[in-house]
Amino acid sequence: MADQRSFLQRLWDLGCSLKLAIYVASAATLLIMGGSLVMHYNRRIFGNMDAATITAWFADAWAKAPQLTWWLPVTGVLLVIFGLNTLCCLCDWLAHFKARWRKSGEYLIHTGFLLLLIGYAWGNLAGFRAEPRQLSPGESLTLPELPAYSVRLDSFTPAFSPEGRPLDMVNEVTLLHNGTEVARGSVRTNQPLLHDGLVIIATSFDQRLAGFRCRLGGVGTVELFPGSRIRLPDGASLGVLELLGDARRGSAGQVIPISDQLGDPAMQLVLFRTDGTTWQGWYFLREAPPDALIAAGAVPQPLQPIGGYVSLLTINRDPGIGITLAGGVCLTVGVLFAFFSFYRKRARGDRPQV
Repeated sequence: MADQRSFLQRLWDLGCSLKLAIYVASAATLLIMGGSLVMHYNRRIFGNMDAATITAWFADAWAKAPQLTWWLPVTGVLLVIFGLNTLCCLCDWLAHFKARWRKSGEYLIHTGFLLLLIGYAWGNLAGFRAEPRQLSPGESLTLPELPAYSVRLDSFTPAFSPEGRPLDMVNEVTLLHNGTEVARGSVRTNQPLLHDGLVIIATSFDQRLAGFRCRLGGVGTVELFPGSRIRLPDGASLGVLELLGDARRGSAGQVIPISDQLGDPAMQLVLFRTDGTTWQGWYFLREAPPDALIAAGAVPQPLQPIGGYVSLLTINRDPGIGITLAGGVCLTVGVLFAFFSFYRKRARGDRPQV
């Protein structure tokens, strides 16, 4: 007998088909299982997959090895088809809600899956992932991807076991929007700071030169850090503006930083004289001191470097995180609802139509 349904009706029935859902979900599962093996044995291509959004990462990976990454867009297409199938089923259920309200658990799972899919897609299209940024306590960082936002590290305290093994990283962080504080909190291992889709994660920490312990004439042993100011016996004072662990002078006399490692260190100092005048300049600790410091008797003689900890913070943006959270809640509630209603529906002979 000829099919009397219209083309749109047949298309709608296909969209609501359980067979389509089974075929598409099975194909996507097989591709993901096979792809996970490809990822395991090709870390050169897939090792930095989590360091960027999938769209940004895939463009580079496809250019390097299309034969290893073709399964990703195919899986994406299958997930889109599965999402459309789920949406059709959900709409059909809503249209017949009075007769099918007992299936609320299953369709909450449908809703949760759709929200997860939408949240993931939105986060990848409108969000970003960045490399870890190095910050010392007191430093601020303007986000290149969102110039209106900046992050200030107020303090950083690593925690160690008695054997010296790192246990935790306690970062006190302030998030500012156009210079105005919008969020503040502790960022620790597995405890990010969340605000407006921004996710600030404590990734790791490192050590770098923080200052120098020096002998200063008439004062004794002092510790000089950027921002410190030492009062001299004659009433003048010596301040430290900046410290570079390894630097050199350019052809025009400018000071050029080379690296954070200890090499040829230089301090930018400012001398506040008692007559109200000031001198400012660079002092390379391996070279002869500037004449102004010699004349004032304020030459810091370095004794040993002082190391300090710096934090490595990863700052990502995922605007779909709220939708994803709602999807997870729907999935959890749906599974519980479906579990407790299973035996009731089985007693009624309620079976899906394939």
